[in-house]
Amino acid sequence: ELGAENLPAIAMPWLVFVFGLCFFLLLAKPLRLNRAQTGTLILLGGLGNTSFVGFPILEAVFGPQAIQTGVLVDQPGSFLVCGTLGIIAACTFSSRSASWLQIIKKIMFFPPLLAVIAGFLLRPFHYPEWLEAALDRLGSTMIPLSLVAVGFQLSLNRERLVRNWREITLGLAFKMILAPVAIAFLYVGFFHLRGENVQIILVESAMAPMITAGIIVSEYGLNAELASQMISVGIPLAISLSPLVASLARMIS
Repeated sequence: ELGAENLPAIAMPWLVFVFGLCFFLLLAKPLRLNRAQTGTLILLGGLGNTSFVGFPILEAVFGPQAIQTGVLVDQPGSFLVCGTLGIIAACTFSSRSASWLQIIKKIMFFPPLLAVIAGFLLRPFHYPEWLEAALDRLGSTMIPLSLVAVGFQLSLNRERLVRNWREITLGLAFKMILAPVAIAFLYVGFFHLRGENVQIILVESAMAPMITAGIIVSEYGLNAELASQMISVGIPLAISLSPLVASLARMIS
């Protein structure tokens, strides 16, 4: 049920993206980052893989009930950010010119955004029992299939890693360290939020970069090589470090 208690989960991805936007814009000039690098870091550093990687991790660490909070983080959070602010950032930093009308059109017809809207509009309707059972079976395949799909996306290349090591380190350090620390400070330190939901939110805030963000980077002519390596390094790191992040989240909240 949607209510005020859900706002922290929904707000987290929006806050992380805004933090990332400010962080990378401030560092772009001192570090001599070009427009493509800056746009790529904003998208990959600001958008987390809160479903394909996040859901399996939440289920493993917290149990199946954690997916409820994970869905709130992901659907009205990460994917909505990706389909709105993410598209605007990609258009802004792309070498290809686009009018505001074209940007709005791309946002309105972004498939994940349409799926979120359709899902929200269909919430009041009740389905026949056989359809519920079929949808439940289909939904249960998402986690194993998503891990296989993620595995196919991973491609580590030594030359590319050496060429982009500074930007990869900067982007992942923000996404997987600075962003969760900022969210912990805001939610736990400032708003004094406690409990398992906050722990789930903190774990999701430390997720690796979003694969869809990498696709957008490639589609809009930003730095696809940097995006690919950030995803390929970030996902194994997120999976291996998630128990530690969950333990730290439990300690502070």
